[in-house]
Amino acid sequence: MTTRGTLLFLLLVTMCSCDSKERPGDPLDEARRLARQGKFEQALQKHIWIHDHVLEANPSYYGVRLSFALADWIDLGKKYPKALETLRGIRDKKVSRLLAGGADRDLFNDVEAINKCLGESKATVELFKKIEAAQPGFASSIYDLADEALFEAQEYDLAKKCLGDPKAKFSTAKANFGQGMQFAKTSRNGDATRRAFESIFTHKVVRIIVVLDKTGDRTVAQEIQSDALAVLDNPAIRGAISK
Repeated sequence: MTTRGTLLFLLLVTMCSCDSKERPGDPLDEARRLARQGKFEQALQKHIWIHDHVLEANPSYYGVRLSFALADWIDLGKKYPKALETLRGIRDKKVSRLLAGGADRDLFNDVEAINKCLGESKATVELFKKIEAAQPGFASSIYDLADEALFEAQEYDLAKKCLGDPKAKFSTAKANFGQGMQFAKTSRNGDATRRAFESIFTHKVVRIIVVLDKTGDRTVAQEIQSDALAVLDNPAIRGAISK
């Protein structure tokens, strides 16, 4: 997740944890209401509109669109199979555009998020491999969107190839964490926000360390591990390097 996406997602988590009431006129709440009323086709059309057009009307939906909205869409699909068929169809069209040479970061972000919500992250890995073979520069530029899927698939060599400067990546993660801790101090749900940023930092750093360790760069992995523990000492980071 990008820094912007992380901050927006945390803002959304904070809002949702504090206020579960529906907001009149909110498109996602409208989709939920339609689904509860059994108006499944109308709910599906509202989800399609959210995915395709909501950012034109409301840029603040950036985080919602690829998180809560997709989760609700998939829940709708459990009752109305056409909803899942439609979502996969939208995903497949975006994949085709990427494979046709469309070097569009937002397009890949959409595909990755849909695959993750569908439990099909292996498809993200296969897509990334094809992009890397055809457009290695573009692949490196979207590595941060694919790194979790690559890590879960244990594609360590490919991850190392596209990682870039691991120390620079760690510095970025450290800076984001510092900003997150400052944000948590003023958040109305500070403890949850702090824990979320700790989790984001930990997972990002562990992926960097493990990829380096698994690809034979243990010295740099140990350096980053030591620096990371000075920022946040936890078992996951301490255990990231295999014995």
